[in-house]
Amino acid sequence: MAPMNTLDTELRIDELEYKLQFQEDMIDSLNQALIVQQRDLIIMKEKLSLLAKQLESNRQQQQNIIEGEIPPHY
Repeated sequence: MAPMNTLDTELRIDELEYKLQFQEDMIDSLNQALIVQQRDLIIMKEKLSLLAKQLESNRQQQQNIIEGEIPPHY
């Protein structure tokens, strides 16, 4: 294997530094996307929970109507 001269070494170091910076930028971008997705997921879970509660309330009201009872809001 031929010994590397200073110019080759500097070029390789420059290339590695470039690749490292690209990777750091990519990791930061992915991290930001993950933060946004996590926030959106929390919001969707809260909305789903609220929707489930509303659905259960509507089912109970329908059951009261079927059984001939007056719903509580009347």
